[in-house]
Amino acid sequence: MTKKFVALARVSSREQEREGFSLDVQVDALRAYAVRNGGEIVKLWRIAETESKADERTTFKEMIRYVRARAGELAGILFYKIDRAARNLPDHVKLEELETKHNVPFISISQPTENTPAGRMMRRTLANMAAFFTEQQSLDVRAGQARRVESGLFMGKAPFGYRNVRVEKRGLVEIHSENGPKVKRIFHLYAFH
Repeated sequence: MTKKFVALARVSSREQEREGFSLDVQVDALRAYAVRNGGEIVKLWRIAETESKADERTTFKEMIRYVRARAGELAGILFYKIDRAARNLPDHVKLEELETKHNVPFISISQPTENTPAGRMMRRTLANMAAFFTEQQSLDVRAGQARRVESGLFMGKAPFGYRNVRVEKRGLVEIHSENGPKVKRIFHLYAFH
């Protein structure tokens, strides 16, 4: 009898894609693992960095519901790496609950661990490191954004009348040659006419 697996592939940045964690690389590795272990992937979820956090949470919750409903049929949940499985510790706990309460193994194909106290400790350590990295990265991004604002620089896409430019690998904003004078004229008309 062929084993049935479910799988989740996730990338959260273009940098991860460049480092070889692209969705296609993950999906190929997940499928190969399932075949090597006498099974197939019956349901696969893909989460890309273009999804909003709400979309990502919806996909994760859908996977959890699916696994709970079919726990008796499934041989495991496949992930490429521990940090691809869950973005935070509460989500990691939900995955562990599927393993302990519903007997659906949590399988990281590139960071294998056993369902033993030592294996769970290792997974929790890796999940904790991933959660720390995500939280720290969020703080660093906010600090960088605050610094840009303090320096008088725009965040994101420049408003009408300006344009985004790259100067020595830095994102800067300059007056748009065509639309800049239009903005100046609009303010002049508003102020004096």
